Amino acid sequence: MMAPKPAPRPDLIRTDLPDDKRKQVAKARRAAKQEGLGGFAPRSGAKRSERKAPSAGRGFAKQSGGLNYDRRPAANAECACGSGDTYAKCCAPLHDGEDAATPSDLVRARYAAYQYRLPDFLMRTTDPKGDEYEEDTAAWKRSLLGFTDGFEFQKLEVGETVEGDGSVKQQSAQQVEGAHLAQVDFRVNFVQKGSLNLMVLCEKSTFRKVDGKWLYAQGEVSYEAQ
Repeated sequence: MMAPKPAPRPDLIRTDLPDDKRKQVAKARRAAKQEGLGGFAPRSGAKRSERKAPSAGRGFAKQSGGLNYDRRPAANAECACGSGDTYAKCCAPLHDGEDAATPSDLVRARYAAYQYRLPDFLMRTTDPKGDEYEEDTAAWKRSLLGFTDGFEFQKLEVGETVEGDGSVKQQSAQQVEGAHLAQVDFRVNFVQKGSLNLMVLCEKSTFRKVDGKWLYAQGEVSYEAQ
């Protein structure tokens, strides 16, 4: 097997060529240095728009801000809660940190959070003194993500809001704690992914308003077949 010949170097100009040929070679050498050979070598002064952008991360792809959990839509897309407004005008401000003005607003924002895979919002709007709060936040987040990934939420119907919970004892306790109670009835149509198990969740949720912020405390849940 013969040893391969060394590749010709474009930066060398033969001195035995006529003047016009040497000028052509020199011109070609300058062009190769500036533009690259065959279009594969990028120019040193390439504009940012000419560089190939990295592919977008999806799911748990690592991003500069950490794990990309959410599936939030574009600002002008219709909000998943069914209000008819765009996401930017409906649940997005709450997901970004605003407090819900009413318990029914929080119901809608929490439903949309399940749709958009926002476990941190669900945890942040759960009453630390309520039945649904979990001290192990890491395990809680994994559980919420597993739930959002395992079910498809199809429709939300929000009923009326009732002040208090009808309990004289609880109304007395809320005065001591400086909190305000409200209940909201709602229904959610959902299906378990990979199955034909169509269900309706019927819940009477209790919310507590502490320091001006509504929080989800507990819920009485029943299920119906669609």
